[in-house]
This record gives sequence, structure tokens and C-alpha cells, in this order.
Amino acid sequence: MSDTWRADQDPIPVLVMAEMDHGEVLIVGAGPVGLTLAIDLAWRGINVTVIEKRAAAEPPEPKCNHVAARSMEIFRRLGLAEKVRNAGLPADYPHDISYRTTFTGCELTRIPIPCRRDRFTSKHGPDCNWPTPEPPHRINQIFLEPILFEHAAAQARIHIVNRALVEDVSIDDDSVSVVVRDLETGSARRASYRYLIGCDGARSVVRKAIGAELVGDAIVQRVQSTYIRAPDLIRRQNCERAWGTGVINPRRAGMVYAIDGRERWLIHNYMSPGEIDFEKVDRDACIRTILGVGADFEYDII
Repeated sequence: MSDTWRADQDPIPVLVMAEMDHGEVLIVGAGPVGLTLAIDLAWRGINVTVIEKRAAAEPPEPKCNHVAARSMEIFRRLGLAEKVRNAGLPADYPHDISYRTTFTGCELTRIPIPCRRDRFTSKHGPDCNWPTPEPPHRINQIFLEPILFEHAAAQARIHIVNRALVEDVSIDDDSVSVVVRDLETGSARRASYRYLIGCDGARSVVRKAIGAELVGDAIVQRVQSTYIRAPDLIRRQNCERAWGTGVINPRRAGMVYAIDGRERWLIHNYMSPGEIDFEKVDRDACIRTILGVGADFEYDII
């Protein structure tokens, strides 16, 4: 299997195919949930193997953009809260939510939320005075996940196998067996574990294996999301910066999230009821309408 990764690039033991015959717990998926669970189990003295289809250190998609107080409390117990809170947006970047006609247009209202520098000292606003030692934190997954990965990879009880895919799951009374395919070589091997946990997203092979089904509305909102680099966008605002900017106008509604507080942004274009085919929606035109910029504005899609 491919090498596991650490931020300092120090070599650590790598789990290879020959060592995957059996184990205690197998977690499928090394996103924030899978990695946090692996760290928690290792903290409790349990050996864990984590399977992830991406390569080690391959950047995640910018999906998760906020860590709730309860999760921050868990990170505190695991010794990660300070690292997590010191990452993400610049220390003085407001975590506010602003509502505007366009991103560069008139502000309608604002929800003030302290920047991370002032999170423990600010006493004013609806998001202050939380009865917890670890209030929420705005941090995108592209910053959060590497912190969790580095910590997990350094634990002796955690083995992370990258560029691997679980293809088949067989459940018995007291164990579970899986077929794991090495995405680099194409070879496959069956391994057995006492427990199997699926943290592998919406298309989870584990979820399908145990027969878990979605209950409720399958689609709440259809969103065309675009991750962009636009260094000139931040200075075009007519009001104070914000972590999240909700855009409301008769032509197009959406949300713009500041990812690094400088040049990277995540734009959610809220699809209208009649817009079923994503490919038929003019992505560029929608982005410019949400941002409130003309054809001369330059940006790159990441």
C-alpha cells in the first residue's frame, strides 16, 4: 500500500497488504469523522485500521466549514483543541454572517460572531457567553483534516492505509470481513475485523452492507458549489469582512464563504426549483451575479 504521511514527513510504520488479515476495528473513510473516531478509540487503548481511497496528504474538498462546540469539546479531551482553533482564517478575521444584495453590494443585516482572537474575551453578540470551555470555531476542512491526520498518523495504535478501497463486506455474528483493493497495484485481499465502521460518505459501502436507509427528504436544497481563487475579491466589499455572506436578490441567491481570509472562496449557488440539470446552469454567470461583479472580474476555479 502507499505510504502514510506526517506533516514533518518522518517515517512511521505503514500497514501493508500482508498485515491486513485481521484486526480489532476497521474504519472506512479518513475524513474528519473517521480520523476523530480513530483518535478517540486509540485514546481508549483500542487498535484501529483506517482505509482511505485518497492518497496521503491529498487535499480534501472544502466541505466542512464549521466545528460545533461539542466537537471542539471532544478535540479538547483529545488534546487537539488549541491546534484546531489556531488554524483556519486569520486571527482577526470576523466570523460574522453578513446578508447582502450581492457579495459586493449593500449589506442588509449582520450576525456578529467573534474572530478567533476574541472568542474567549468578547461578551457581546448572539454567539458569545457559551456555557462551555470550547465554543464553536469556523475552520474549513482543508485546514482541519491535516491536523487530524498528522495526530492520527503519530499514534501507535492507528494504522492508516491510503489509496485503498473497501469493495465487499460480509457480516457474521461476531466479526466482519472485507475485501480491500490497493488502488495503486489493483491487487485485493480479504481481511477480518471485530468491528467495521463506515465514515465513507453518502455513497458508503458500509451503509449499504448493513441496510441503513435514508429517512426523510432526500433533497432539501440543490446547490451548485464552486471553489475559487480570487485575490481581488476581498477589497471589493462595501462593508466589513465576514466568514459567511448570504446573497439575496431577485435574480440569484447564494452563499459565499471565506476559506483562507485572503483569496480562496467557496460559492454556493442555490438552484431554482426548475433548474434540475446542473450542467445547463451557467456557472460563470451565476457566480458573477452572486458576487455582483462584471465580465472583467478575474477568478480561477480551484
